[in-house]
Amino acid sequence: MRDELFYDFAELFERVLSFAIDRKFSLDFVEKRISYSSFFRGIEIDDYTPVSLISDGQLIKSLFPFEKIDDLEIPVYNTSLWASEAYLWIQQKTHLTFEAIFIYIPIKEMLVLFNVYHEMDFSHIVELFCERKEKNTVLSILAKKYKYSMKDISEKTNIPYDSLISLKNRRRKISSLNIATLSKLAAIFNVRIETLAELEQGE
Repeated sequence: MRDELFYDFAELFERVLSFAIDRKFSLDFVEKRISYSSFFRGIEIDDYTPVSLISDGQLIKSLFPFEKIDDLEIPVYNTSLWASEAYLWIQQKTHLTFEAIFIYIPIKEMLVLFNVYHEMDFSHIVELFCERKEKNTVLSILAKKYKYSMKDISEKTNIPYDSLISLKNRRRKISSLNIATLSKLAAIFNVRIETLAELEQGE
């Protein structure tokens, strides 16, 4: 991500979060809208041609087309601005999808972390993220969230149980699976393939 665009993106990200908070949207829902947005996917892969020209009104309308938006006088929440910058810092340092980043630090939790981290350098929140990523895989977090055992997942995907344990513990890379198997595994958790495989974007 080019440094000169960082704060432009942070401001747009903040508008999205502040709008969602103001409208009392489910933050899980907001994470999904962001994760599948062409704007945020453009940031992930360093494709700024379409995303750098968008206004906050256009972005919000593209993310929430079902909402009637006559007036974009959205309150500015300091927590939203801080969280937006934190997520962009993490993405810039890790090159992961925003969806993967949300799995490790959901928006709801990031807004709470503001109270502890907002006076610190952003390197501290990046460090927290990296510690969590080192400790657990996306697969292990999602399995816990959906209350699936590795045996359950094995039955649903036909991936051998021992292979799943190796994937969960990073003894084997998920990206080594063939695309059909990887797609089936991602579908169970309703996530993007690159998110589940923890593939770096824009590299």
